[in-house]
Amino acid sequence: MASSEEELHTTTYELPPEAGDIDAPRFQPEDGWLRGAPRELQLRAMRRWFEARYVDPVHTTPHDDKGEYLFLGEGPCRPATELEKRFRGVVDDPVIAELAQALRSEVGDAWAPRANDPGITS
Repeated sequence: MASSEEELHTTTYELPPEAGDIDAPRFQPEDGWLRGAPRELQLRAMRRWFEARYVDPVHTTPHDDKGEYLFLGEGPCRPATELEKRFRGVVDDPVIAELAQALRSEVGDAWAPRANDPGITS
C-alpha cells in the first residue's frame, strides 16, 4: 500500500466512475460518494477538484521586481480556504487539512485560479 505522502503526490488521481464525471475538465465529485469513500479516494478526488481550478502561480501569474506575485483579478487562493468552502461537511476536517498541508508544502499558500476559468465556483 502507498504511503500517505505518495497518495497525495499521485499524478493519475484514479477514481471509480461513481466518484462523478471523471472525464470532465472541471471534475466535480459526487458528495454522496465522497462521504462514504475511503480516505485515500477522498484525497484523490479533492486534489483532482482543486487542481482543475487552481494552479501554481509560477506558471500563470506575473511578478514584480522583488519576485512577489501580482495576482490580477482573483487570487491568491489558499488551499485550506478553498477546500473547506467546498468540502466542509462532506469530508472530515482532518482529511481536508491533510490535503491543504500537502498542497502548501508543494506550492505554498498562494495559488492562482486557472486562467481559462471565467470564475471560480465550486
